[in-house]
Amino acid sequence: MDPRVEIWNVLHDGEITAIAGEEDETLTMFVSIPYLRRRLEPLGDSFVLTLKGLKRAEFHDLDGTTTSLREELEIGSLEILSTDSKAMPVNIETTLGRLILDFETIQFAMDTGQEIEYETIAKVCEEYWTEWEAKNTR
Repeated sequence: MDPRVEIWNVLHDGEITAIAGEEDETLTMFVSIPYLRRRLEPLGDSFVLTLKGLKRAEFHDLDGTTTSLREELEIGSLEILSTDSKAMPVNIETTLGRLILDFETIQFAMDTGQEIEYETIAKVCEEYWTEWEAKNTR
């Protein structure tokens, strides 16, 4: 499992709220996903993804128009749905279209600045959905 790809399934339902560096080699992205983030200390509501060695970042609207991620965020919120990708580039389905990203490495942090490992985020996600399923199958 490649964390660069799988993170987009882990953060499904998360909303991309802010970005910086889309035209550079390093793209920083805030993903608001309070139901996962509030399970970690210190309190917060987002994760920060830093994509390094960025080769491609483009967005395809539902009507097929290609735009930048920044332009899309100016229009409205961008909720992550999922990816079927297994390798780079990763094609991420969102509520407004498809985001295509190609990059070399990814780092994770909490919105409060502390670095965090992919495995910790994935574990919190798995725990959340296990609890959710138990509550909803009674």
